[in-house]
Amino acid sequence: MKKVVLLLSVFMFGFCALNHAQIILPDGNFESWSLYTPVPPSSPFYEPTGGFFKTLNILDTIPTPPGITAYRCDTAHTGSYSVRCITRKIDLLSILIPGVVGNIRIKWTNNSAVLGSPFNWATKPLRFQGYYKSYPLNGDSTGAILLLSKWNASSLKRDTIAYNKLVFHGIIPEWTKFDTAIIYRTTTVMPDSITILLLSCAGYNATVMYGSVGQIGSQALFDDVTITGVPPYAVENLMNQSMRLTINPNPASDYIYVNLERTVKDGRLEIYDTQGRLISKFQMPDVTGRFSISSLSAGMYYYRFSDSDHTLTSGSFIINRQ
Repeated sequence: MKKVVLLLSVFMFGFCALNHAQIILPDGNFESWSLYTPVPPSSPFYEPTGGFFKTLNILDTIPTPPGITAYRCDTAHTGSYSVRCITRKIDLLSILIPGVVGNIRIKWTNNSAVLGSPFNWATKPLRFQGYYKSYPLNGDSTGAILLLSKWNASSLKRDTIAYNKLVFHGIIPEWTKFDTAIIYRTTTVMPDSITILLLSCAGYNATVMYGSVGQIGSQALFDDVTITGVPPYAVENLMNQSMRLTINPNPASDYIYVNLERTVKDGRLEIYDTQGRLISKFQMPDVTGRFSISSLSAGMYYYRFSDSDHTLTSGSFIINRQ
């Protein structure tokens, strides 16, 4: 019964141009997975490990159906893997459970679930994009949801800033692109939370779980899911950063002095404007560096520091000339 409570908590919880070289959402290309091995008799399962997308497969470790609802799939739009979602059912309560992958996390301390991640970008996203295959059964449909929201301290509720729900009808056996402008209900408020759900059941009801409608066994595959119009570096603040970097002075004028806590082989500092455009790139083989920014206009900029394979840290600084 504990698993049933957790599942109900998850689904009754109120919603608090694609460039493959620039998938802004961490693991939006679903290339990074790790094998989770629970205590027997539960079976091992794969879980995305990029830091943004999660599944509800951990609930399979508590002995009550429905089991695994999201899988690593070796049929991909690009790369080696995609994610496959499948709709199942809790027979005990006759509750339909859509296969889902999204920014979901389980809060075990009070048997509840939290949807969404902090919105850390400096600009609002413009479009919601990705690729999918769809295999609904008996007139069912699959779908994808994007929600941007902000906490309202007066009403003590979340205000919806933008909401897109895409519904995919019929069997679609080839990789097909979805690309939609994000629909904003207000243009003056910045969101503080982002939620993305990729679903094998478009009849998912976020308010009343018993209202979800769909067919057991309906499936959907997703790959290369992203948003556009935001800097690619900022979302990395949602993930663990593996080193410390300081920039002085901040605000700066003509030069910035960068200090690292250690030397990095093939270290590289990239500077972006608030629209996510790469403005400057510097090699940094030592723990300190002095770089000219005299050609840049006054304003806010963001940086990303990487080695040859990974982003190690990111942040922002200001240029001020008075």
